[in-house]
Amino acid sequence: MNHKVVIIGAGIGGLATANLLAKKGYEVHIYERHSAAGGRAGQKTQDGFLFDTGPSWYLMPEVFERYYNLLDTSAKEQLDLQRLNPAYRVYYEDGSQITITSDLEKDAATFESIESGAGQSLRKYVKKSELIYQLSLKRFLYSNFDTPRSILHTDIVRHGLTMMRLAFTPMHSYVRRFVTHPKLQKILEYPMVFLGSSPFQAPAIYSLMGALDFKEGVFYPQGGIYTIITSLERIGKELGVTYHYNQPVAQIKSQNGRATAIRLENGAVVTADSIISNADLHFTETQLLAPEDQSYPEKYWARKQASPSALLMYLGVKGEIPEFPHHTLLFVDAWKENFKGIFTDKTPPEKASLYICKPSQTDDTVAPEGHENIFVLVPLPANMPLGQNSGEAAEKLADHYLEQIKFTTGVDLADRQVTRSLFTPDDFSDVYNSWQSSMLGPSHILGQSAFFRTPNKSKKLPNLYYTGAGTMPGIGLPMCIIGAELVVERIEKANKKADR
Repeated sequence: MNHKVVIIGAGIGGLATANLLAKKGYEVHIYERHSAAGGRAGQKTQDGFLFDTGPSWYLMPEVFERYYNLLDTSAKEQLDLQRLNPAYRVYYEDGSQITITSDLEKDAATFESIESGAGQSLRKYVKKSELIYQLSLKRFLYSNFDTPRSILHTDIVRHGLTMMRLAFTPMHSYVRRFVTHPKLQKILEYPMVFLGSSPFQAPAIYSLMGALDFKEGVFYPQGGIYTIITSLERIGKELGVTYHYNQPVAQIKSQNGRATAIRLENGAVVTADSIISNADLHFTETQLLAPEDQSYPEKYWARKQASPSALLMYLGVKGEIPEFPHHTLLFVDAWKENFKGIFTDKTPPEKASLYICKPSQTDDTVAPEGHENIFVLVPLPANMPLGQNSGEAAEKLADHYLEQIKFTTGVDLADRQVTRSLFTPDDFSDVYNSWQSSMLGPSHILGQSAFFRTPNKSKKLPNLYYTGAGTMPGIGLPMCIIGAELVVERIEKANKKADR
């Protein structure tokens, strides 16, 4: 097949799409502005510590298995996966803790010890979550929704009323039907943060995440999440994908209603039969395309909601920290007010519900002996520039939230840190061209989910496609892997039609 595809960006969506196309015989070239692959799922070394720079949860293992199988391999062959036990620990403002094991019976007993009847309620919740999860995998996530048949399958019709109700019910309202204790509600609602949304806005259809926490389990690939990226790049090289690093793209060129080439910042022009952008979708549409070629111009984005931005801390800490397992979450009492501050008031929280990752709990290659590798994520409002002295402002924010961690858990990370670096909202804009400095792209509210999410195909240029978190099916490494299949399906369909 003599069909050349150019992909802009070597994030996980671009890498995954490239491999599937190369496997089918396409000539594939990836142009990446940075010196290495990964995008938000990057990696950095710092004074003997090895940090994943972004995603740190390995969820939906069957999605990765399906993808690797399409490339004649398996997750077991490519990754050294460890199931985490415990899955994570939660600290509350009063200093109390709840540990989740992903063993449903143990976790149900924990829920029951806090609220009478909550153990059985958790079992019911997870059973319903499993049904939604499997239906979503089968019918919703792996669909481009490009024909009426996409939503007319028998099982969708059978469960259609239930799914409709869930779509129009906020997650918090749904969770309240199962448990009334605020501490338990927060455990069931927190995954909405991973979807860039608030439990008071996200549709209850995302209760499917409960099937992952309490049944499917949480995993970690030895060597870090970045080993997924290196595996995709390694497979790509074997399949003949060509990688062009340190090659930022300045423009997508068109002629006679089709995308014809990309222009690099160095002035070079690279022609292609199809172009796929894995860059930030807002940046692609408003900066890389001429106004007449924009399907989603600035006015389109004015009506959209961005996921939160974040302050990320990469800390090397001396000594062991038994108080933290691999994953730790801190939840504040002012739960609803916290989300309102981030999504509505646009103010950084005085006390933040935040996340701590300690991969050195599971992996002794990520920190020197006698030290811990600590990653802290503090959600902040989108489009919140830190001002002229942004570096100084970020350091003050980091100190403030480290003090909160000390007060809540008793662990003084600041006093024991031997190295520290920060990644700020401004960095999300500068490094990733991120829309509104968001950490994850458009949030998963109802109007930005499933068939309402921005499509993965240009309306103006029929051979221009999109992949990554900004388009369908959405946010997260598994979603981007699924999205790669969806884009390839579109390209294959278009080429078969052209060959007739």
